[in-house]
Amino acid sequence: MPPTDPPRPEEPTSGARPVVRRGVADGPPPVPPRPLQGEEPVTERAFEVDGIRWVASPGGRGTTGTGAYGLGLVEAIHFRRPEHGERPEREALLPVGRFAGLYPEELRALLADARDVVKPPR
Repeated sequence: MPPTDPPRPEEPTSGARPVVRRGVADGPPPVPPRPLQGEEPVTERAFEVDGIRWVASPGGRGTTGTGAYGLGLVEAIHFRRPEHGERPEREALLPVGRFAGLYPEELRALLADARDVVKPPR
């Protein structure tokens, strides 16, 4: 009589309920995260750094991360100087919902870490 392999965990043994294993393709696709409803968005925040006035404003939203359940909502925060017009000069990313609650010191730190916005060639 040939040797037999022991039962695999996904195979039912006598008297046990079968174990159902679902693959990634089984079931409906996961729903991406969505922003909370009901809050009024903050459009601009003014602050100063070394005597220079800056205006910070949300510039768009997106998602980051990998996997259907690992996505996080982020918001681009644009920084501009009012005397230079409406075009943003720097940009940083924040989790959605954090911008309105930032203290001026946090806005200064965010500006210090922000990247220059690439300007198209003329």
